[in-house]
Amino acid sequence: MRRTDPSPGAARTPQAVRDQAVHWFSRERLGVLDEQERQARDAWLAADPEHERQYRSIEALWRVADSLPREESRAILERTEEAPATRRRRFAAGLAAACALTLAVGVLGPRLWAPEAEFSQLLATAKGERNRFVLPDGSLLELNTDTRARVALYADRREVELTAGEILFTVSPDAARPFIVEAGESQVRVTGTRFNVRREGATVALAVEEGSVAFSAGSWWNRTTRALTAGYVLRHAQGEPLAAPHQENVAAITAWQRGRLVFRDTPLSQVVAELNRYLREPLRIDDRTLAQLRVAGTLPIDEPESVLAVLPRIAPVIVLYPADGSRVLAPR
Repeated sequence: MRRTDPSPGAARTPQAVRDQAVHWFSRERLGVLDEQERQARDAWLAADPEHERQYRSIEALWRVADSLPREESRAILERTEEAPATRRRRFAAGLAAACALTLAVGVLGPRLWAPEAEFSQLLATAKGERNRFVLPDGSLLELNTDTRARVALYADRREVELTAGEILFTVSPDAARPFIVEAGESQVRVTGTRFNVRREGATVALAVEEGSVAFSAGSWWNRTTRALTAGYVLRHAQGEPLAAPHQENVAAITAWQRGRLVFRDTPLSQVVAELNRYLREPLRIDDRTLAQLRVAGTLPIDEPESVLAVLPRIAPVIVLYPADGSRVLAPR
């Protein structure tokens, strides 16, 4: 039987428990924990509530330290030439130092570590609003409803952090300054092309209209990258494996930029959810059978409230207005 260091149940002192937690966590993060060791790790976690607490503590600390430069963090993880006990203590010490450094960055601000941006701006649209912004480099950002983003242009790169919503990017080519869109743990990287990025919570969707795009997701120690060309889309939810791109009608996806929403064989519940991104007051469906009805058609969003009059033209429905001020979609 393969020897695992340390063995389950071997720890008795708090420091030994901590060392074992670091051991299991570091092997998990390095991707060298095989099935036999995974079972041993799980047995150790189940053996004592303190084991689980210490392991989760290390995990939480690492989430903070994960924002550090990857060379520093990887050096902490990959000191495999040292004795196991020494390596685990160095790993724990490194995590603590990393956490302290991360907190210092949060207090002192990003300018302590990064050059000052040549241009920086916060962009936002209200619910039901769409807007266009031209950056100093000539790139065009078209923001859909309820979108928030931060733009920063540097000498060697162009960055957009998409916090929420949807943007259609038309990026001016510049091989010396890649254009990077950050959306949670996902990243889109190009030098010049046209593509659409939509972020809803922890889910990011990318659709490429022209050119080629590199889409990456995951923490730096386990990041996967997919290449997409025109006509391909990809959706990613945080914590899930990055799927392969597939072809879709990108023109239909980006039709919002032309003031239209396009639906093809779409459940009515999904149509309503999409419309609620634009409506001041939400529309709801109480009838489960109606919610599953599949519809096809095009709806206008230049004046979002007008869609309530158009919706009955593509589906056998009526809009009810109860006394409480809500709007309900019901069978006609």
